[in-house]
Amino acid sequence: MQLELHRSTILGQYYAETLIQRINVWGNVCDRDLNILVWNPTAERTSGYLCEEVIGHSRIWDWLYPDIDQRNSIKRMASQVLVEDGIIHELETQIACKDSSVKTIAWYSVPLIDQNDLIQGFITFGYDVTDRKIAERALQKAHNDLHVLYEIASLTSEIKDLDLILERSLQRILVALRSTGGVIHLWDEQCGQMVAKATHEIEGSDLPEGQFVRHVYDLGQPCFSPPPERFLSVPMRAKGQVHGVITVLIDQRAQVSHDEIALLTSIADQIGIAIENAHLYEQSKQLAISEDRRQLARDLHDSVTQSLYSLTLFAEAGQRLMRVGDHDRVEKYLERLGKTAQDALREMRLLLYELRPLAFQSGKLIEALQQRLDAVERRSGLSAHLITSALPPLPPKLEEGIYYVALEALNNALKHSRTSVVSVALSAEDETILLQVSDHGIGFSLAEAERGGGIGLSNMHERAQELGGELCIDSSASEGTKVSFRLPLEG
Repeated sequence: MQLELHRSTILGQYYAETLIQRINVWGNVCDRDLNILVWNPTAERTSGYLCEEVIGHSRIWDWLYPDIDQRNSIKRMASQVLVEDGIIHELETQIACKDSSVKTIAWYSVPLIDQNDLIQGFITFGYDVTDRKIAERALQKAHNDLHVLYEIASLTSEIKDLDLILERSLQRILVALRSTGGVIHLWDEQCGQMVAKATHEIEGSDLPEGQFVRHVYDLGQPCFSPPPERFLSVPMRAKGQVHGVITVLIDQRAQVSHDEIALLTSIADQIGIAIENAHLYEQSKQLAISEDRRQLARDLHDSVTQSLYSLTLFAEAGQRLMRVGDHDRVEKYLERLGKTAQDALREMRLLLYELRPLAFQSGKLIEALQQRLDAVERRSGLSAHLITSALPPLPPKLEEGIYYVALEALNNALKHSRTSVVSVALSAEDETILLQVSDHGIGFSLAEAERGGGIGLSNMHERAQELGGELCIDSSASEGTKVSFRLPLEG
């Protein structure tokens, strides 16, 4: 597109007064030497420079673009329009206004051509897009900040290793704040001081002073290091308690905005929650270990210890009877001693299995049951059988439920039934899975066991109810015990 005007028009006598002066956008006309010929009211309001100040010379370029590199770049583009008959379309530049404010203008420029097809200058229209650019930058910054917070949240939820969380979080913090180095300190209760747990590009004497980091820890508020200001530190908090301090290296020439401090504070709080969770996780592990030890002690006392004590009694009684020559009763005591030792062995193998259970893998239900029978029942001297038929593919949750119901039934048989034979049958028929665990032991009273609060029975009933199945237990002194778990596959 070209705007063909007479030279007299270029000199400002015709369209410049009627068109350019009345439009509600920046409008100016320049000659080939970049001198301003026309400067409309909107250009005055936008830049702050009056028409009388700019008409007749080219000093406005120096005023609008005080940076010499930017000014030369703009002039080269203007010359390109003049020489090559080109067009500038939607070029955005930042200008320095008279009141020292900075605005962003989108430019449109076309050459002015006289009746002899010679370029005599160019006309420029400008649109103030400052508010739009500010909104775009704010939106982009909010997006970037949310992305960083999302990344940190993902790290803290997916990774259990606290050292790895701190290391990767520090890397993302430095990128978000355009910092070249940083360190994360945690408070160590044992030594009573701050300990650096993650560092990047900061070593030795470059680390922020311990007294400053401790001050931030005690204060619980973001702080800059004393002059020369090189560090910004924020505390990591959770549930009202400070767990440590994040410190980033800052450019002495750059101003740290309130938004950047707020972002770092939000990240620090997120990591503080991860530290709190890590502490709680460690405490829960210690509690679980303690509980496991107490449970093991109870099991050893209730089963193996009692059996071993009985062995000593039988051995002592057998020795006394041997001295008096009562060989018939000695033989009976030896028989009871052997049976009690076998029971103790079974209990011990069961406890070892429970301490180091075989990992259940989805899709390998039959293999898992066979491994259990081989590892515990058969090694304890029992005759153990697994009877299966073709099974349809089962959801992992159903497989796991069937497996643990079978384990509870086998544990009860091993501990209480005094059986020498146990069998596990697993079959599928008419959209139903049927699990049966049977022994030929002494049986028990179901009513008395339920009144006694046996946890094994309650666990089996809870699993059956959760999976929508039906659990049935038949037990008698003559027939032994059979646990039947029927599980419909519909739904």
